[in-house]
Amino acid sequence: MVIVMLASAWWGWRQAREKTDPAEDPFARQVELPPEPDPIARVEVLNGAGEPGAAQQAAEILRAAGFDVVYFGNATDFDNPRTRVIARVGSGGRADSVAGWLRVDRLESDVDPMMHLDATIVLGGDWRRRFRLVADATTEAELDQQR
Repeated sequence: MVIVMLASAWWGWRQAREKTDPAEDPFARQVELPPEPDPIARVEVLNGAGEPGAAQQAAEILRAAGFDVVYFGNATDFDNPRTRVIARVGSGGRADSVAGWLRVDRLESDVDPMMHLDATIVLGGDWRRRFRLVADATTEAELDQQR
């Protein structure tokens, strides 16, 4: 009797392993997973424009736009005429999306994986225009002439 029960259990186990098509298995169910969310860029914002409160105001705007601002504060200098975006995990990807959102043409790269950031934004004298806070007709060519 024990041998018959063991043989029956083995046969059932073997049959279950041989089924590869879930449509044949009445106990299998199809699970539809939700789509992957778009990755959120992790950024820090540094005030390189010298305007008090600029980094905090820019950080609030970026957070409202869906960016993950993990730090804001002062840059080492305050005489940056143009806003810069620095990729921290290599060029491309999320840092590109930050540069595109700010309409910054050139993406710099200073890879530092210990920072756990996608990009550093260094605010320059043009930061209000980049963040669409003022209507500014200044063109990129005019900004180049100011340098």
